[in-house]
Order: sequence, then structure tokens, then C-alpha cells
Amino acid sequence: MKTRSRRFTACILALILTVLYLSAADRSGSRSRLRASAAVEIPGIDISKYQEEIDWDEVAKSGVKFAILRCCKVIRAYDDWELDSTFETNYEGAKAAGVAVGCYLFTDAATEDEFLEDVGYMLGFLKDKSFEFPVFLDLESPIRQEHLPSEVFMPALLAGLEKIEDAGHTAGVYSSSAFYSECIDRQTLLDAKYPIWEANYFNTTNGLVSPVGYDLSGEATIWQYSGCGRCPGIRTTVDRNICYTYQFFNHQAVIANSVLPGGTLKAGSNFTLAGTVSSDNVLRTITGTITRKGANEAIQSVTVYPHAKEYKLTGFFTKKLIFSTLTEGEYDLCIKAVDSAGVEIEVVKAPFSVGPDEIPPQTDPNSAEIVSSHSLPEFHFAEQGHRREASAAIRKPAGSLPLRITAWLYRRWGLPGAMRTATKIGCKCGLERTPLFRIVSKTFFRLESGGLALNLMQYCSPVPQNADAEPAG
Repeated sequence: MKTRSRRFTACILALILTVLYLSAADRSGSRSRLRASAAVEIPGIDISKYQEEIDWDEVAKSGVKFAILRCCKVIRAYDDWELDSTFETNYEGAKAAGVAVGCYLFTDAATEDEFLEDVGYMLGFLKDKSFEFPVFLDLESPIRQEHLPSEVFMPALLAGLEKIEDAGHTAGVYSSSAFYSECIDRQTLLDAKYPIWEANYFNTTNGLVSPVGYDLSGEATIWQYSGCGRCPGIRTTVDRNICYTYQFFNHQAVIANSVLPGGTLKAGSNFTLAGTVSSDNVLRTITGTITRKGANEAIQSVTVYPHAKEYKLTGFFTKKLIFSTLTEGEYDLCIKAVDSAGVEIEVVKAPFSVGPDEIPPQTDPNSAEIVSSHSLPEFHFAEQGHRREASAAIRKPAGSLPLRITAWLYRRWGLPGAMRTATKIGCKCGLERTPLFRIVSKTFFRLESGGLALNLMQYCSPVPQNADAEPAG
């Protein structure tokens, strides 16, 4: 009877949550792109020589936060290779006005060799330049690309994107919605965390604001919603865009699975660093330094050049920081990274000492354990693969009242099953970005944690005096 009651309760809860999910979505049309408003909508433009001379100070004052510049074009069908005549001027002007900058190459490449050659041509113009936004490949050739099957086209495209990142830039892809469905495997790009810039005007001529009710945040990083927009500081019409993420503005890098020095190391003993440094943007360099506390000059230093979004601190990096040669005293280990925008990021700073005897880091057994944000897992709320790092948290003691309540709910009401069902339904409906979905996901995570804690309590707590008594919790 109790089992039936729990199942019935779980089904009711799943039904209620499903209704709440569906009510949160915008179902004013049958198209999958009609959904709740995106959490982030950052205005931007993309330009070429056809926008003529631009007053970048006026552009910045109008609220435009980013600009994607045409660097060059390669149209093999007409043997047309050209550097955009305004690229250098616009790059300098946008940077001076504080507008975040990206660029693109218009190419009709159809094979791996062609992509590599065209990207190489573009990279010749990008020397000594850094970009906050990605370097995009603009793909829209109806003659040479449109009807190629994705299994033929995608390996060639990926080779071009990898070459861009090997040069220290974050790479991305621009095309229309129709072209993405024709020959570009969107999921492959999402899995590889390449930003997607998608053009879809939805048959509108409104160039001032995005069409009401439309939102591409579930499938693209940047949406080009108009080809005939207006912008102060630009005399001609201009393409208007919306960016759905702050990742190109918030320059961050984190270290996971880290092994860092702490407490007091015994003089003469060795210590080996470990960890994986990662970012949403390409990391050009990662530098590790050991300095005496209060001093600026590095005693030991090592720099590597990943030109990738992830780097494991092994091999050359760890062998160049030799802790066994340090004399007694207090030190700081600092790891910094420089991303594709040329921004220096402090990844971690770890103080430690060297003494006659090894003393591990001290913790107060009566206090709650502090969990480092670097060691927490990453949660993905959107298909784009944009990371939302879990913030620093405090583990509550096993016997705390909130944990006991959570564990009791876990055991008695079968809530995790209901939450899991509702979460799957929410994902299928494309509601990952809604606030309600995030609240439910967080609750689901807490329920799972409570269940795990309950199991630990059962195994670790003493057996009750009365074997028939109900276990506490």
C-alpha cells in the first residue's frame, strides 16, 4: 500500500512540474525556436567595407557591445582573394572605443586543403592582433558548399577551425539556419564547444529590435536577426546581432582536479603539481611562478603555450617547478593564463611554507568543511556548452536538520524519480534556460545529495539499540 502511495505521489508531482514547465514556455507558435526569453541578450553588429566610414565613439554610446569585422574573403569560384579595405581601421577604432571585437573570413572552401589554405591566408592579417569575440568562418556558398553532405563537409570545416585555434584564437562558425540544416552538423560543433553564429531574419524588415517572440538561444551563441538595421555612427544599414552569453566579456579560467602545495613542505622533498586548467576561450599561455611571500621577483617560472581551451599541468610544466630546491621560508605559487583576447587571468594563488618538517594544511574538525570552487563539478544549462561554474559551498554536518529533512523526502516520497522525469520533459521542450528549470534542477541535485548522505549515515552510524526501531534521519 505504501509503495502504491509513493508511486501515485511521484506521478502527481511529475505531472504538476510538467504543467509548470510548459506554462513557462512561449507556445504562441508551432516552431521550435519560439521559447521563453533568453536570460542574456547583448546587442552587437557585424560590418565590412560596405558600411563605409564609422564613428566608433557614437557606436559605443548607442549601447552596441561588440562588433564582428570582415577580415577578408576567398571566393574560389571567381578566384577572388581580398583583404577588406576597412579591416585595419575598424579594428583600431572599435578597440579604442571599448567595443569588443571579433572577425570573420568569408570562404567558399569545400575541402580540407582549401580550408587550411584560406585560414592561412586570413591568419597572415591577424598577426599581433587579439580578439574578445571568436574568429568566424562565414559559410554560405550555394555553388560550392550548400549541397555537400555533412559527412564530407564537416571534417574539412573542423580542420579549418582547429588551425584558427592553433594560432591562439577562439574559432566559430557563421551561417544561415537553412545552411546549418543542409550541410553543417550543428551537434558536432556544440560538442566541440565551437560558438555558433546563426543568421535568421524570420521574414522581417525590423532592424531596430529583434522580432518579438523569437529566440535562438537554444541553438546558437549569437543570432544575426537583421540585415537592414540601423546604428548611430553608421550612415548605411548594418547587420544587427544578439549575443546570448557573457563568456566573451567575462575572462575566466579555472583549475579542476588540482593538487597544489599547502601547509609546510619538508625542505628537500619533492612536490608534483597536478590539475587541468580550462576556459571557454582559447588559452594562449599558462604561466606558473614561485615567489617568496612579499617579493615580486620569481624564484622559479615556467610558461607553456596550449593554444587550446584546456591544458593538463603535467610533463614540462611540472618538471620546471622544482620544490625540492626551495630553502626554508614562506612562498606563493601563482598560476596565470592569457586568453585569446590577450587578457591575463589569475587562475590560482596557493601560499605554502618550507620547513624542517612537513606539516599538512590544518583544518578545524568542529567547523564545516570549505569546498574549493575549483574542485566542484561544472553544470551545463544550455546546449551550447557554455559553463556555469558552481560557486564555493559549505558542507553541512551529517546530522543537520536540512539534510535530515532532505534525506527523509528522498526515502519516503520518491521525489528524485519525479524530478528526473520532469527534467527530461523540460529538456525535450527546450526549457533549459528558464528560471524554473534551474530551480528544479538545483532541487534535484540537493535531493540526490541528501540520498547519498542518508546512505553514508546508515553505514557510519551505530546500530540502534532496538533492532525494530526506525533509523534516525
